[in-house]
This record gives sequence, structure tokens and C-alpha cells, in this order.
Amino acid sequence: MTDIDSVSIMLASVEDAATLTVTCKRAFDSDSEFGAPGPGGPPGVDSIEWNVDKIKNSYLQYYKIIKGTTIVGGFIVGDRGPDYQICERIWIDPDHMRGRIGSKTFELIWQMYPSADLWALGTPEWNLRTNPFYQKIGFIKIGTTHEHSWAGNYYEKRFGDGLPKAMSKIGNIHNGQQRIIVEGHVNQIADTRTVESRKTGEELKVADATLRDDTGSIKLVLWNDKIRQVRVNSNIRIDEGYVKLYRDELQLSIGNWGSIISLI
Repeated sequence: MTDIDSVSIMLASVEDAATLTVTCKRAFDSDSEFGAPGPGGPPGVDSIEWNVDKIKNSYLQYYKIIKGTTIVGGFIVGDRGPDYQICERIWIDPDHMRGRIGSKTFELIWQMYPSADLWALGTPEWNLRTNPFYQKIGFIKIGTTHEHSWAGNYYEKRFGDGLPKAMSKIGNIHNGQQRIIVEGHVNQIADTRTVESRKTGEELKVADATLRDDTGSIKLVLWNDKIRQVRVNSNIRIDEGYVKLYRDELQLSIGNWGSIISLI
């Protein structure tokens, strides 16, 4: 057995949280050698409680990466449906980073989700290590996202030809549809207006945009911080959208866990 043959993945348990937290912090701290402004990382990078919460989360699959019998990293999958998966986070302890463990881990993960024809992930644009790695294993940069404190490059990997099963064309969108992934061109954006939340009474900002593809157009409702992420004459992807009928008009909105990707 070669060294790489000893790499495996298993669903993590709460008992693994402390070890996974240590490896996670070490991995993201080491990014300071590859473009990061300093040690640290994404939310929960040094929190056992955060990792316990994510291990228990029914919307995520949290795997431990094992070399031999030693936990050397973690991989968190966000399930967007049987055909679409998100790599929410991957890390490997710096002492094990140069042994093809990263690429082996992705191979093992892909084998575990044979029906998924679309995988996606984001990574900071400054990261001199992750960007070339994802490209090397077949991910293609399709755009950028600015939803966090860092500017992120957004990548996808497709398995199969044609439109991935999880994606919709605007002309096929229907009332009540959830978890929509759709791409289109932003034709126009109306002026931002202020409304009062019926639930909380707080003031909210809202703007209506028109999103179009080769099958039709739909009103895209943008709330608060989402407004600044969209520009007229840009091409975008909506991830985790939903549709409802309002005053006899279909409207596309973005869910709490949804995102806007500015396409290249």
C-alpha cells in the first residue's frame, strides 16, 4: 500500500470536534504564507462549539479526512439536492499538505455522490494555494462573490454534458419553486425604496431588477445587502432562490442561505 492509499474519509462525530478544530486552525493559519493578511480564517476556524454544531447540522455532511488512523483534515459538504453539492470547506493539516491528500479527498468525495453532476465552491481571490489547486483538479472559475469580508473566486465542476439537472431556465420557472439555481443577464434595476417589515417593523431596503435569459425574463427582488451585489448589464447566477406569485407576477427572490455570483 502506498502512502496515498492509506487516505480515507468518514463522517465525523462529535468526539472528533476537538481534533478537527486543531487541524482547521493550523491549516487556515498557514494561509498567511499564501496571500492571507494574517493568521485566522473563516467563521469557526478555532471553535470546537462551531464544529460540533456543523457536525450535528442535518443540512451538512461533515467528513473527517484520515491518513492511516490519524485525522489530518476535514471536508464539509452542503447538500443542495441530489444532483448539486457545495464544498463548503476543506482543510488539511499543513504537515500533510504535499502528499496529494487534497486531490485524493476530492476523488473519494465524488465517488460518494455519484448522482451529483454539479459541484461548486468559493475561495478567497488572494489565496495563492487554493486557486491553482482547484483548477488543477478540474474546477473552472465562473465568477466572483462578495458576500463575505473577502472577495471570493467562485468555481464549479460539471460531470456530464448540457445544463446540470439542478439548474433552471427562466422560462421553466414556476410558482412555489424552491432552491432555484438560475443564470441570466440583468437588464435593469429600479430605484431602491424603503419598506417596513410586517414581521419586525424594521426598515428594509428593496430594489427590483429584471433578469433575462434565452427563454424569458423574471422580476428579481433584491433586499438590503444583495442590492449592491448586482449591476445593470451584468451576468449573474442566483443560487438558492425561490419563486412566488405576487399580484399575478412571478417574482424571484434569494433565500437566507442563497448567494449571487457575478459571472465572468
